[in-house]
Amino acid sequence: MVNVLIDMVHPADVHFFRHAILRLQQRGDRVCVTSRKKDVTLELLDNFGVNHNCISDKGKGSAGLFLELLRRDIRLYRVARKFRPDIILGNNSPCGSHVARLLRVPSIVFDDTEIHRFNRMLYMPVVTEVHSPDCYRFSPGRKQRLYPGYHSLAYLHPDVFRPDPDAVRAMGLDPDERMVLLRFVSWGAMHDVGLGGLSPDDKLRLVRKLEPHARVLISAEGDLDGALQAYRVDVPLTGIHYLLACVDVVIGESATMCSEAAALGTPAIYIDEKGRGYTDELERAYGLCFNQRPDDYTGIETRALELLALDDIRGTFEPAHTRMLSEKINVSDYQIEQIDRLVSRGR
Repeated sequence: MVNVLIDMVHPADVHFFRHAILRLQQRGDRVCVTSRKKDVTLELLDNFGVNHNCISDKGKGSAGLFLELLRRDIRLYRVARKFRPDIILGNNSPCGSHVARLLRVPSIVFDDTEIHRFNRMLYMPVVTEVHSPDCYRFSPGRKQRLYPGYHSLAYLHPDVFRPDPDAVRAMGLDPDERMVLLRFVSWGAMHDVGLGGLSPDDKLRLVRKLEPHARVLISAEGDLDGALQAYRVDVPLTGIHYLLACVDVVIGESATMCSEAAALGTPAIYIDEKGRGYTDELERAYGLCFNQRPDDYTGIETRALELLALDDIRGTFEPAHTRMLSEKINVSDYQIEQIDRLVSRGR
């Protein structure tokens, strides 16, 4: 039996690790999950039936986030000392590796986000291994291992996910209607400092341009300005991926959601100043994602209208989607393999 501690700090972590957690528990291993009050992280864990221990709230501003990091290290150490893990895992977060070093057990950080420079400085000296998609922009160091996949394929690979039109109907939507989903973020994370997305005026302008061609839906962190609120879609906590699998185009400021859309065969336009290695590859190798800067509104609008002008949008991108899946792995399988390898090495 293996004792696995997984530290979750973001809603995406819940999806990323939940299939591995289930499989570990089914084979008789013990799993301890520490969580963080950020967005819907706690609600997702509860909805998926994952027992967890919330050890911090999201800090406000750079100073607040740094203080939260210190508190989280201390609280995670207390939990881990009682649980006695054989290995500690995290996703783009340094706390698990800090505690693992103190307890002298192996740790893994999964990192697919190059702009997490501060986090990387904090975990790299002490982590056992870092695992990243092989499209990661930086050259791997001696601790880093690359794998052929994307984080989204831990929970959206066909082995573990099936689209469900009935789930979309339950949201009050017609899965046969042409739809475009816009995703706006709050820009409050540590790696978002100094960055931003579309202005409120450009958001509304984009909605008006797209309306004649498709039903426009908006998913957003926080409040929406004025007229945009009417386009907000009410999506159940566990339903967003069914919607992504059904809409025709996703346009978003979230790299995670654009990658999720592409993993499901839905073309995405990712709006960001710096991009990601995986959104670069999804554009370059498969044409499933298009990277656009937020200050290039004309380029965003033009690309969106080009996609909506296609007669069969999903059919157009299906060959590329099929090829991508044939060249990538089920990442939840990979997580289990790495846990077993490192734990067995230390015994």
